[in-house]
Amino acid sequence: MKNLHVFKLVFVLLFLSNGNAQDSIDFKAIDSIGSAFTNRLKIGDIEHLKTLKPLEGTWTYSRLLDYKKVIGKKPNKIIIGSFIEPSVNPNYWAFNLFALRRIDETRFEYFFAAIISIDITGANYVVDATYLFSEDDALKSWWKHIFGFYESNPRDNISKEFVYPVCPPPPFNE
Repeated sequence: MKNLHVFKLVFVLLFLSNGNAQDSIDFKAIDSIGSAFTNRLKIGDIEHLKTLKPLEGTWTYSRLLDYKKVIGKKPNKIIIGSFIEPSVNPNYWAFNLFALRRIDETRFEYFFAAIISIDITGANYVVDATYLFSEDDALKSWWKHIFGFYESNPRDNISKEFVYPVCPPPPFNE
């Protein structure tokens, strides 16, 4: 009888520890993978993107060239931010990187938003998909999604070092 109680206790403890998958997420690994994957873009090393053919309306090489020109100037006044977020599918997390600059008191100019989708099901997390946006409609769609994330409870469960302190400003004036 005592063994049955011990088994029940162990079972309940295992269930509770596995029931909150959030506890087992390695935020640092997701951030490291995303940062490493986007570092070239972040520093303006974009030549490898020149020959790619992006989906229409997502990004353009010329827009990334605008970014590269600005980061080469002193001071460049570009705001670069990143954060991680859970996916609707619990097997995936996303690393987001964005670059923008303030035009005036109420307007901002976005250069790009990059999203790295990371599969966390294995012992080693792996990049599953990548997305890059520099065009207005794509950036608006991305921002609406992240606004929802910033207004949600899951954000509160992520260590603050892996979440940009505030929701980035909208890439539109509406």
